[in-house]
Amino acid sequence: MSSDALHIWTFLPGDESILSAAERMQATRMTSGPAREAFLSGRAGVRMAASRYCGRSPEDFEIRTNPEGKPFFHDCELSFNLSHSGGTVVAAFSTGPVGIDIETPGRQRDYLAIARRFFHPDEVGSLASEDDFLRLWTAKEAMLKLAGSGLAGGLDVARPGDGRVGELRGEPVYLRMFRIGIQTGAVASFRPFEVKGWFEI
Repeated sequence: MSSDALHIWTFLPGDESILSAAERMQATRMTSGPAREAFLSGRAGVRMAASRYCGRSPEDFEIRTNPEGKPFFHDCELSFNLSHSGGTVVAAFSTGPVGIDIETPGRQRDYLAIARRFFHPDEVGSLASEDDFLRLWTAKEAMLKLAGSGLAGGLDVARPGDGRVGELRGEPVYLRMFRIGIQTGAVASFRPFEVKGWFEI
């Protein structure tokens, strides 16, 4: 994979036997069925995709998490990030840090109240619809996942700008928006990139 490339994968339910014992144990502790299925599909899919990039068996990869919960390969230079919503599981792969998020419309929520509470004040006035909100939310979450902090990093400090180049605590972040069916998504990187592959496994 070239340094300016980013690949997006959609994962179907995979072979759980390729997961580590720790991953299977983590799944058994999840009380939500959909969350458990998404976790299993994501981890199995990440292992299968990484095996194609690196020419190793899916079982051979060691996946760890940082203190904020972001998973990463301990023994491979390839970077990835996962997101799931409404039964869809996606991952972004790159040679450098990457963040991805997808969201499903139609949930019962007061998006303007959420924006007023968590977004930067300058962004609230631009929200004319749920679609506007989801585009901004996914971009913000992808930026924070890129940084490794997740939502705890503060939605107000992730500023997507025009949706192609944003800013996170003074550092430029490059973005691309996408759709999978009705779902809205965003990917983020600290360096310019092109989405050069869409795959399913």
